[in-house]
Amino acid sequence: MDYYEHRKAGDADTYHLIARAGAIIIALTLVDKGMALVKEVLMAHRFGIAASLDVYNLAYALPGLTMLMFTGAFVASFVPLYIEWSNRSSATQANARALALFYMSILFFGILALAVYMLSPFIFPAMGYGLDANQKTLGIGIEKLLSVLLLIDGASIILTGLLHARKDFVGLHVAPISVNFVSIVLLLCCRQMGIYVLAWGMVLGTLGKFLYMGFSLHRSGFRFLDKVALDKSEINTFLLLALPLLGGQLIANSNVLVDQMMATQLPPGSVSTLRYAYRINDLPTQVVIIALSRAIFPFISEAAAVGNFDDLRNIFKYSIIFLGFVTFPITCLVGLFADDIVAVLLQRGAFDGHAAEQTAKALVLYCSGLSFQAYTYVNGTFFAAMKNTMPLFVMGLVSIGLNFGFNLMFMHFLGVAGIALSTTAVSVVVTLVFLVLLKRRLMITDLSDLYHSLSRLLMAVACMFVMGYLALKLMGNLGISRYVYFPTITVLICSCYLGIIWLFKTRDLGVCFETVWGTIKNLKGRPHYG
Repeated sequence: MDYYEHRKAGDADTYHLIARAGAIIIALTLVDKGMALVKEVLMAHRFGIAASLDVYNLAYALPGLTMLMFTGAFVASFVPLYIEWSNRSSATQANARALALFYMSILFFGILALAVYMLSPFIFPAMGYGLDANQKTLGIGIEKLLSVLLLIDGASIILTGLLHARKDFVGLHVAPISVNFVSIVLLLCCRQMGIYVLAWGMVLGTLGKFLYMGFSLHRSGFRFLDKVALDKSEINTFLLLALPLLGGQLIANSNVLVDQMMATQLPPGSVSTLRYAYRINDLPTQVVIIALSRAIFPFISEAAAVGNFDDLRNIFKYSIIFLGFVTFPITCLVGLFADDIVAVLLQRGAFDGHAAEQTAKALVLYCSGLSFQAYTYVNGTFFAAMKNTMPLFVMGLVSIGLNFGFNLMFMHFLGVAGIALSTTAVSVVVTLVFLVLLKRRLMITDLSDLYHSLSRLLMAVACMFVMGYLALKLMGNLGISRYVYFPTITVLICSCYLGIIWLFKTRDLGVCFETVWGTIKNLKGRPHYG
């Protein structure tokens, strides 16, 4: 086998490993998000878009987004460092350094949780400045309870990074299922708890997640009472990587908090409407897009560690093509069936027709930017793996200014749906800038193959939309129930989409098809992660 044949075989094996990792993550995420959807349905039935739910959503935003911020920054910094430590010294030394960071994280997040608990009477009224006095009092109580999440989730961050670096995708994605499972049980069994049922579900479920991750690592040989290695230079390296990422995560994720705070100026229920639409739109992001970014992260970290830019460029190209292949038709389906999706999922009990209509409008505007939102996840993964985190911080700073300005402008004309449109507008701007930056960083001189493949996908999805629109009008005129035409048209137009791509596919689209299909066929025969 000559060099080029060997290289082609190596690339194919890498793509299959990534695809297999992605398949495992997607399967487990589907279970988790399926349970999350059940939780959302139960919440909608019980609370609708009540003011008390607005209070809970706003109270949860602070610990929830804080942990999203720290987890994203610390895991993205820890994984490439842990891989480097393992390659440079030994697994034992790498584990000792990881254990030192674990104990330090418990101390740091314990202090942070205590601070949020003590300051809740000041923090929540400032966040919910558009709420009345009774709602602020309720929010303070919920905020105090949810402050415990900062300690539990903070202690989980290094565990998450260890599972990720070790490619234990099973342990990594089974653990979060406990959060939704516990929440569902409490929603079904504890009606007397009122809105506090959601807060207790998050606290107890997050504790279950932490314990499961610890058990998974202990089972694989990691010891929590072993020797620690407090290497000052390595901790400084970790912090130098994490701080710009932390700043970027803080700024980017604060957009969600700013959105909810600004929504308190709108009619009651606006915060909950925004959250329902965001969560539905977030489902494909969590199931497919984040799964892809997590699957490729260890591989691109390894490629970056040895300076293999050929692998980085290839993984980048095929990741973007795969994102387009998945997100384009999802956006089309939501554009056609947003009213039906919201009605089928949520419209029952306290969630009435008006709430469904408002949520559907916000959903369409969120989903119109799904492809751009998807790119930001993959883009961030590449910058983190290459230890070039400052651009993420700078663009995060730009995004918060853009988000605030777009919110003010679009809210004036569209109300709560304008906040969703603002998110999409920010995603478009950030994606275009990041694409230029990453193209330069990876030394990519030609994107014609990528544009060619994406243009074929756009052509296929345009045909899909036209066919779906005509079929929807026809079945609507015939008075056919949405429970019949929704799945029927979906299968029809998705088949049309796949058929057009298959007929007019490019070489790169062919590689994606072969990788996915080969992974499906060989899933049971390949080595098992975790």
